[in-house]
Amino acid sequence: MNKIEIDENDIFKMPTIVCIILIYIATLFLQNIRKPSLFASMIFTVVIISYLIIYLFCNTFKARYSVYFVIQGIIIFGAAFIMQKGYYALFMGMIPVLISQGIGFYYDKFKVIFIFLFLYAVFCGTVVIIDGANQLAQTIPFLLIAVIAVVAYSSIFFKQVKLRIHTQKILKELELAYDRVEELTLTNERQRMARDLHDTLSQGLAGVIMQLEAVNANLNKNNTARAQEIVKNAMVHARKTLADSRLVIDDLRNEDNLEIDFVNLIEDEVAKFKNISNIFVNLDINIKSKLYTKVIEYILYIVRECLNNIARHAKAKNVQIDITEKDRQININVIDDGVGFDVRSLDKVYGHYGILGITERVRAIQGKIKIKSEKKVGTQINIIIPAEKGIFNGNE
Repeated sequence: MNKIEIDENDIFKMPTIVCIILIYIATLFLQNIRKPSLFASMIFTVVIISYLIIYLFCNTFKARYSVYFVIQGIIIFGAAFIMQKGYYALFMGMIPVLISQGIGFYYDKFKVIFIFLFLYAVFCGTVVIIDGANQLAQTIPFLLIAVIAVVAYSSIFFKQVKLRIHTQKILKELELAYDRVEELTLTNERQRMARDLHDTLSQGLAGVIMQLEAVNANLNKNNTARAQEIVKNAMVHARKTLADSRLVIDDLRNEDNLEIDFVNLIEDEVAKFKNISNIFVNLDINIKSKLYTKVIEYILYIVRECLNNIARHAKAKNVQIDITEKDRQININVIDDGVGFDVRSLDKVYGHYGILGITERVRAIQGKIKIKSEKKVGTQINIIIPAEKGIFNGNE
């Protein structure tokens, strides 16, 4: 996530500039109320402009804010000697302003106290030099009152600023999180569509191809009757594949048929497989729990894909499918006596996308999958799925 950096000092620069200008006007007024001094006023104006320029670029002192306060303190000290008749207004205004800046820069009470003591020493030294030590007793109380008022206001103001900035950061982070969730949602939707299209179009076309291969084999043996029977089955299968594909594309799948007979669906799937292949399949089903429709749908696709992989790649003669329930878990075992493969190089095996699709389906219903295979011996796929929970409910 990108870092969000907001300079808190930029938020209150304009009020501070207005305050400095008012202090500048008050100092000029007190200096010139009896006897105008154009030259002193011009020099004082240049000094205050210098002060403002340094203030506007105070961020350049981020590594050494102490240098900033020393420079500004020297400027105020010099300005006081230029405007000796109005320096009370200068100090009464500028010292609280600098202290408030210290609160904003440091948020450390000890450093702020150090700034106050430094500026207080500058003020006392200036008063002693210009008006004598006796004048301190009259001016210090007014300065302390001004400082306390400004410190109290600055503390409240900075807390509000920090709260506002924190809120902005949270809002920005929420926006980024929302964008991320939206991106993940789109990715998951693409994956779901890919699985659905694979389960319909890919598996359907694979079944049609196997049936056409069986037709070709029977025609070569002059077994026309059997070839015609397989062609009829292929036509039915193709129509069903087209209908399923339309449902996926239009996203019209629903849960209207909640009373699906799980056993009959699996038996029908195995019967279709037997009709288009010469592989013997022994099916054993023992399920007592009522499964959610979506879980049934996923298990059906898993069994279908396992059979398709066996027909296309395993070169097996026999397949054993066991679907049993124990301790509120559905246990699916698909075993073949085919050529097998090296599980360690699964990503390089031809047809591994089918196994990937099976794995994704199993994980989608909070299941676990184990694949064991040995070359020239066969392959065993074991899947365990929660019978009553999973991520689905009856309304999905």
